[in-house]
Amino acid sequence: MPLRKLLLLTLSIALIIFVCSCRPRSTAEVPRSVSPSYTVFVAPFTQPIVSGQLITGSIPEHQGRIVEEQLPSLDQQMRTILSTETKRRYKFITAMERPRDFTKFHNSGQPQALPLWLQYGKKQGAHLLLVPQVLDWHEREGSGAGVIQPAHVRVEFFLINIDRELVIGRSVFEETQQGLVDNLLNVGAFLHRRGQWVTAEQLCIDGIRKAARDLGL
Repeated sequence: MPLRKLLLLTLSIALIIFVCSCRPRSTAEVPRSVSPSYTVFVAPFTQPIVSGQLITGSIPEHQGRIVEEQLPSLDQQMRTILSTETKRRYKFITAMERPRDFTKFHNSGQPQALPLWLQYGKKQGAHLLLVPQVLDWHEREGSGAGVIQPAHVRVEFFLINIDRELVIGRSVFEETQQGLVDNLLNVGAFLHRRGQWVTAEQLCIDGIRKAARDLGL
């Protein structure tokens, strides 16, 4: 069999496996939609750097830090995706309205930020608050054509019911981009990204879209 035909056959098989693996295995795995009657308030992106700034979970070992000046770009990506790809009402809170408590260096060794976010949501007049957080951020070293080190991100999204004072949904996205040769099961993502090595922000965009699906937005 010619090499070209063999490669096409391999890609086709890998694509079928990828598509099948993405289908929900039961109705319990299908995201439940939040009632469209609610306006979802969306907080700006932040990056916890100590455990006390977490809602839940832990700080990654050797945590990669995002440049603070890049956070507004993520806020804009979030605004664009939610406004154009979902059908509900949002109120996007500006970074200027971010409470000072989240810029302080405090740590108890345990996640303890939920009460601060609840207080923040009440002050904003929110019933539902979406909190996006960057947990780990490593930029691509190289270019779209080739890399020394691919981009890696971990972003988490929390949907908080302010009235009930609890987290009603969480979406986690973590990915280190891999080339097609490294993992044929990534053929779907490979084709979606046009065979390019993407930036950390481009990975984060995929995380935002995943969060919208996971949280039923």
